[in-house]
Amino acid sequence: MAGLTKISSDFNAPTGIAFDSKGEMYVTDWSNNSILKINANGKKETFYSGISSPAGIVFDAKDNMYVSSYGDDYILKINRDGKSQKISDGYHTPTGIAFSNQGQLLITNRSTGEIVSLDLQTKQKNIVARGLTTPVGVTQLADNSLVVSQYSGHLTMISPNGIQTELGAEFSRPGVGIVRIAPNVVAVVDNGAGMVRKIDVQSKKVTTLVSNLSQAVALAYHNSRYYIGTWGDGSVYEFNN
Repeated sequence: MAGLTKISSDFNAPTGIAFDSKGEMYVTDWSNNSILKINANGKKETFYSGISSPAGIVFDAKDNMYVSSYGDDYILKINRDGKSQKISDGYHTPTGIAFSNQGQLLITNRSTGEIVSLDLQTKQKNIVARGLTTPVGVTQLADNSLVVSQYSGHLTMISPNGIQTELGAEFSRPGVGIVRIAPNVVAVVDNGAGMVRKIDVQSKKVTTLVSNLSQAVALAYHNSRYYIGTWGDGSVYEFNN
């Protein structure tokens, strides 16, 4: 497909992708229980290992990395010096994670159908959404609404007052990768359809960005380019729209 370039391969299940402030890419390799750093020519190096089924990954403004351990139900923090610590546990298969507009960490509890907000200063947890079905990815809109991708086939917007609106009629199986690319527009991996789609949450218009992907799971948006991790061929792609 035009604009789609494979930039790295031989992953065991690339599930989350994030960039630090220097523009360096990091990928959670689910089945390899590790976090990999990818340099400019696509070469991989192990940045961290020994985390059970790492899934979501994000950086804060100080380049602290946060990763969810799907296998062991905790959140790991790794600072710029490489020092790591488990900062919160007691989750239920935490999958995709993202920062809220207020700087809290949003965590998808896949097996209990919840979105949890974690205050990184106090370590207090608060359930901000319930009643979802296998939530695996979350992002927040400019108006503080959440959009949640659910492996069950749903893509749901949750307003600040808790009202849920279904957006996923055209989606087969939304995956972990979901990112806000404009105030009211999100891009979402459609794992079941092998696509990345974008949706305007106000008009509900859906546009296909990339197709013919082999079990796409991960998605990041950096410098106006999309980065996609695929389980079927164990690769990470760049898409310049």
